[in-house]
Amino acid sequence: MIRWDSYQGHRDSSTSANQSINVIHHINKLRNKNHMIISIDAEKAFDKIQQPFMIKTLNKMGIEGNYLNIIKAIYDKPTANIILNGQKLNAIPLKTGTRQGCPLSPLLFNIVLEVLARAIRQEKGIRGIQIGREEVKLLLFADDMILYIENPKESIGKLLEVINNYSKVAGYKINLHKSVALPYSNNELTEKELKNTIPFTIATKRIKYLGVKTKEVK
Repeated sequence: MIRWDSYQGHRDSSTSANQSINVIHHINKLRNKNHMIISIDAEKAFDKIQQPFMIKTLNKMGIEGNYLNIIKAIYDKPTANIILNGQKLNAIPLKTGTRQGCPLSPLLFNIVLEVLARAIRQEKGIRGIQIGREEVKLLLFADDMILYIENPKESIGKLLEVINNYSKVAGYKINLHKSVALPYSNNELTEKELKNTIPFTIATKRIKYLGVKTKEVK
């Protein structure tokens, strides 16, 4: 159901950082370098997800019967109350987001995010980094996503299109200014052009992922 080989959610964060470092090691060995590493920052990730889309996704992923009915019951007309000066105000209906403090929430979010991950993996216009027989495009950890892109000049436009289409139905939105891209090219002109055209914040030598600065690329 979910590609756990690219998903590292709720494991030791250093494991995911190490996997990122391994990919960078591979890039360092390549002669013709035209790649980009992008750390995607989701804007209020758990709060933005559209609940109807979440239920439909669970159904399409094969979750049905009592399991699906229980989740539907949890998200049946959810409300929140504001307490002001010790007094509870009128209930506010909630149509987006997963339940705060619910142990199911991280897993539900991961399942919904898998729809985007699949779209990125299947989009031929987004080229990942080839390591042996495997094409590596992304690594996920909870609500964090890191992407490994080859030929970013062609791939970035298609990537943003896929994310935008997903956002329209899922409610997921990325923070462009907090998302960080590390261009990696042998051609200084190409690298400069990329820096002037992509919407993400540009890193120079390192990129921070899960609070860990990955190994410097050369």
